[in-house]
Amino acid sequence: MLGETAEEVLARRADSLALETFEEEVADRLSLLLFRIGEEWYAVRVGDVREIFQEYEITPVPGVPDFILGVVNVRGEILSVTDSAAIMGLGVVDQGVDGVPPAIVITNGPVASALVVDAIGDIAEITNQQLEPPITIIDRQQAEYISGSVYLDGTMVGIINIDRVLEPVVTGRH
Repeated sequence: MLGETAEEVLARRADSLALETFEEEVADRLSLLLFRIGEEWYAVRVGDVREIFQEYEITPVPGVPDFILGVVNVRGEILSVTDSAAIMGLGVVDQGVDGVPPAIVITNGPVASALVVDAIGDIAEITNQQLEPPITIIDRQQAEYISGSVYLDGTMVGIINIDRVLEPVVTGRH
């Protein structure tokens, strides 16, 4: 640009280089919402989480698989409620003292569902290099719902396969 001094050009270039580094760092990082099922820790990508709620009333729906606890009305939107433990063959989520476990509303495009869990944890920031394939010792039913794993503070965390959890229920498929 005409009229710029060498110092202004260098300052603009330095700003540009700093911005590129920041964008590379953001692209390399992943935010995970941690939650517990039984004694095991799992996570979903924060970008797949719409909200978390703890006060709700489930309306049972007859004829659905056991892992579908029913439906819930969230501000006029009817969402299915899925027992995360039951869908992976890990038993059932503890209903707690008040009978209402926390629920994480996960989304994938226009599809949304509430996933009940035993406890909500922190949000963890990881790099893509920390992601590992699912471990091979988990059973087949659980493996369908795990897309990867990561070690955080010495604890293995399974990353939930949102596409699989939100897949339509077809008799005999889930």
